[in-house]
Amino acid sequence: MLLPDGMRRWSKEYGVSLDESYAAMTDKLIEVMGWAREEGVTTLYVTVSSAANYSRSESEVAIASNAFNEVVRRYHDCCNFNFSGTLDLVPGRYLAELEELRDKSDKESEFTLHYILGMSLSREVIGIFNKFNGKIPALTEEILASSAYVPKPVDFIIRTGDAIRMSSFFPLMSPYAELYFSPLLFPDITRTNFDTALQDLRKRDQRFGVYPA
Repeated sequence: MLLPDGMRRWSKEYGVSLDESYAAMTDKLIEVMGWAREEGVTTLYVTVSSAANYSRSESEVAIASNAFNEVVRRYHDCCNFNFSGTLDLVPGRYLAELEELRDKSDKESEFTLHYILGMSLSREVIGIFNKFNGKIPALTEEILASSAYVPKPVDFIIRTGDAIRMSSFFPLMSPYAELYFSPLLFPDITRTNFDTALQDLRKRDQRFGVYPA
């Protein structure tokens, strides 16, 4: 899972508009997907937004939403695209376009790009509870996974932007994901930085809550 953070700070640091900063993000994310595919990654979850992000100004939400949609406009025919999240928070025109691009994406591709929109652990849990409350005798892990924003366990989570916190970007079904925090703002990430992150994550001893053998 990738948390591409730091676009507003990047615009200030380089003296460019927020539009230009998110345009740089678009280009970089497409680059990162290429690197991920070369490294054998078959599914890349990208946290597009948290629920709190939609409380920002209408213009900021529009700039970010359009930039992430632009990634899919340019890449949907090269991947199997899907998305999930607190979708009632997403402005309708951007959500409708993502639905259309999802349907047009390459379902036979060996690489999946999956957006998480409106990420919020509390909203995710509440949504699952409300969906099944009174309709099933008991909630099981299988039912929980089938309704989670991220249906399969995530191995690694990479966050850029120098923030050492999750900021609600935490997939419900991935309690043992290994975390990597990069001090770089996302548009500044290079292939070397990406490789360093993967090397660090892959050499870790993932124990999944048990003692090593």
